Amino acid sequence: MNRFLAISPQSQFWLFNFALALNILGMVLTDMWLPMVVGAIVTTYLSVDALVRLRYVLPMKKEIRDLRHELDKANRQLRDSYRNED
Repeated sequence: MNRFLAISPQSQFWLFNFALALNILGMVLTDMWLPMVVGAIVTTYLSVDALVRLRYVLPMKKEIRDLRHELDKANRQLRDSYRNED
């Protein structure tokens, strides 16, 4: 999922959707069906991948990072309480 690091995930989403729209427009306006269909399939995959990453994967990573931080904090408090009892 870290393939395209040069631009933000939101920008990737819009870029891939724009490319998909251009592919569909190219299919309508030209007779080059096979290259346009292949391009449309590829850009559809990239658009869906960017959407899934933007809507689900990145928020989930943030949530997991926050949960790990809370877990580390709870572990530190637990260790400190055991040390204070001794």
